[in-house]
Amino acid sequence: MKINHRKEPFRYTFKEPVSFNLFIVSINGIPAPAKPVQALMYDISRSGCGLKMPLALRVDSNQIRISLNLVLHEEPLQLEGTLRWGREEADNHYYGVQLDIPEHERDRLPRELRLLAGQSKIIVK
Repeated sequence: MKINHRKEPFRYTFKEPVSFNLFIVSINGIPAPAKPVQALMYDISRSGCGLKMPLALRVDSNQIRISLNLVLHEEPLQLEGTLRWGREEADNHYYGVQLDIPEHERDRLPRELRLLAGQSKIIVK
């Protein structure tokens, strides 16, 4: 039985994963080169998301900060967060991200998610 450690009510799964550019901001507090990595977001909530990318990163022994530049509905979003877990399945690398959304941006993500739900592009899990 899988145990759910999330403390929030909804996680939205994209019917089609969202492609975006991800940047590694820092590893253990040391700035990383600003080189984009193509990634796919497969689910999102108000405080985190799940993604897939081609990089194998040691999340268990490093603190890795990332920046996500994406468009969910219409407006471009730039989100930052920390990789919390990682796993590999069939040569794909999946990661969980804890998002750090500034107070003045906290209403924007839920609004984008409501618009996507209205267009049936996401489903509630």
